[in-house]
Amino acid sequence: MTVTWADTSQYNTDNGGRSLPIDASYPWPVYSFRTNSGDKTDTIAVENARRVRSLLDSGKLALALPYYFFRPGQANCDLHRDVLTEGGLWGHPRLVTMVDVESANGQIRGDQSDEVNDEVDRLRGWYANAKRVVGYLNAVADAGLWRTRPDALPFITPNYSHTPGVWASTPPPKWMQALAFAQQYTDRGRCAPWPNPVDLNQSPLELPQLLALLGIEGGTAVSDPIVDGAGQLHPFADKIRPILHPDNVNSSTRSPEAAWPYDMWADMWNETVWDGFTLPGVDADTPDPERHSLVGWTLTGVAEGRDRGEILKRIEAKLDQALGGAQ
Repeated sequence: MTVTWADTSQYNTDNGGRSLPIDASYPWPVYSFRTNSGDKTDTIAVENARRVRSLLDSGKLALALPYYFFRPGQANCDLHRDVLTEGGLWGHPRLVTMVDVESANGQIRGDQSDEVNDEVDRLRGWYANAKRVVGYLNAVADAGLWRTRPDALPFITPNYSHTPGVWASTPPPKWMQALAFAQQYTDRGRCAPWPNPVDLNQSPLELPQLLALLGIEGGTAVSDPIVDGAGQLHPFADKIRPILHPDNVNSSTRSPEAAWPYDMWADMWNETVWDGFTLPGVDADTPDPERHSLVGWTLTGVAEGRDRGEILKRIEAKLDQALGGAQ
C-alpha cells in the first residue's frame, strides 16, 4: 500500500482566507508543513508544530516532515530548528526535515550546492542520523540550483500529473527518478481540514518501509529477495564458496563482503552456467565423460535424442543434492 500526505503552509486557508493549521480530521499518518522561507517564519508554523507533536504522541501521526524554503544567505536551517523548538517538536523521534530548493519564480539562480549541502550536513549532525534529512527539487525546471548533491540523500520531487504514481508528460530525469522516494503529484488535492486545494505527495513504499528509509525506529526495511533467498544457500558462517573458472566471471559480481548473495551467485555459476552436469551415455549406466552446463546438457541431450526421462531424473537428483546442502 502506498503512503499519501499533504504539505501545507500559511497559504492554505479556510473559506474566510484565514491560515489553517492541521487538526485531528487530517486523514493520513504522514504530514508535511512549512516552518520558514529563508529568514521569514511561516505565520502558523509554531502552531502546526504544537499540533503535530500532539498528533504524533497520540499515534494519529506516524511521521512529521516539516520543511524550510531555502534562500541563499538567509537563516534557513537555523530558523527551521528554532521554530520547531518553540513548537516543542524539535528532537521528536518521528521528525524528519525536508530541504526545499526552488527558484522562487526566478528569484534564485545559479548553482546553490555549496550552501545547501552545508545545511544538509549541519542538519544531519543535529539529528545524529543522516537518514532524517531529505531533499525537495524539481529536476525538470530547477536542476541547476542543486547540481552536486550529498551522498545517499533521498528526494521528494514535484511532477504534476495529478495522478499518483504516474509521471507527467515531461517526467523527471532518470537520476532523479532513482533518488526520489516520493512524488508531489498535484497542487489541486483535497484533504481535511482544508476546504481549498493543497499539495499532495505519494510514495510507493508502505508506511513501515518509508519509516525505515527515513531512520524512524520501528520501521521495516524493504526486503531484498536476493539476499533472503541466498541465505538458504549459505550453510556455514564465514564460509565463501569458490567460483569455478573465476576468469570467466566479472569481478564486480564477486564480493565476499556480501557472503550470501556471493554464495548464491557461486552456486548458480557452478551448477547451472558452468560444467556442473554429465550427460547419460549411450549406455545409461555409463555417463558421458564430457561435462556440460545445465542448459547445455539439456539442449544437447534433446538434440541427440537421448532419453528425456533419464535427463529429468538427473535434474531431479541434482536439485535434491543442492537443496540437501551437499557440497
